[in-house]
Amino acid sequence: MKMNFVVVSQLLKQTQSILKSGYLVFVLSVVSLFLFSSIPILIPLLLVSGLLAIHHYLFIRIEFDRGLLQHMVDQPEDVESFTQQLDQSLLNLKLIPSNKTDRDWPERFKGCLRLLKIQIFIVLIQYSVFIILFYKLAHR
Repeated sequence: MKMNFVVVSQLLKQTQSILKSGYLVFVLSVVSLFLFSSIPILIPLLLVSGLLAIHHYLFIRIEFDRGLLQHMVDQPEDVESFTQQLDQSLLNLKLIPSNKTDRDWPERFKGCLRLLKIQIFIVLIQYSVFIILFYKLAHR
C-alpha cells in the first residue's frame, strides 16, 4: 500500500513542469496578442488569463494533495490512524464536506489523478488557443 503513495506522489510531482508549460504558453499568447493584433485584445486576453487562473488553481490543489501523500510516505504511522486525523483536520478547516470523509485510499488516489488529468487537459487547451490565436493574428 505504501508504494501506491510513492507512485501517485511522484506522478503528482510532474504538475510543476505542466504549470511551467502553462505559463510559457500564456506568455507566448500575450506577446502574440500585443505584437500582431489589430483588433481589441480584451476578450482573448481574458480567455488566456482565465485559462491560466484555472490552471494555477489546479496546480495548488494537486500540490496540496502531493504534500499529504508525501507525508504518508515519510511517516511510519498507521495509515488508518493518519487517515482519520487527516479527515478530521480537513473537516475542521472546512476543506472537505462531511460526506467526503471515510473514503478509502484508492478512491482518493483516483481523485488526485483526475485532477492531474484535468490539469493536462487545461494546458492542452492553452496550447490550442495559442495556436489558433497565432494563426488568426499572423494571417491577417
